Amino acid sequence: MKIVDKTKVTVVEKLTTKPIVKSTTPLGNQTKNISFLSIKESLHKASQKEETVTNLDISKKDKDDLTEDQVNSFWKAYLETLKNQPVLYSVLNTTQCTVKPNHTIFFEFPSNSAYDEFENLREDIFQKLKKEANNYSINFKYQIKETERTILLTDKDKYEKMVKENPLLKKLRNDFRLDF
Repeated sequence: MKIVDKTKVTVVEKLTTKPIVKSTTPLGNQTKNISFLSIKESLHKASQKEETVTNLDISKKDKDDLTEDQVNSFWKAYLETLKNQPVLYSVLNTTQCTVKPNHTIFFEFPSNSAYDEFENLREDIFQKLKKEANNYSINFKYQIKETERTILLTDKDKYEKMVKENPLLKKLRNDFRLDF
């Protein structure tokens, strides 16, 4: 048998009052420093880093002669490193590079997609080439080949094209009630 004590216990708390202090800034404008990472800071640091890389004085860097064979051997070796990525390898394998005067390398891309793939690797390629060629004053130029597109036309498209050249065809078709 259990005996339960049913006595009431009242607790009286002593309230302390604090003076109300008005804030000088609105509550909605408060910012909490939760993290030490900031997107703006990292973007700012990245842009400063890019500026320092591009502002290097290339007149003080090495300028060894650049040959066609040297560039072609580098390009083939670089493509060999991409063999484990077959799509990227096949796209860049169709790209042609030639050496022009004044330490300029000219890249000719067969399509926009090849150029886009090249853009993803551009900095890596350029830094490695400059280091291997021992020439930090290399300039790069690009061109995307214009290719002719073969467009298949339906009978209706052919007819409309011929009507543009000779509007009397439409009258002839209507007169003889022809279908195409």
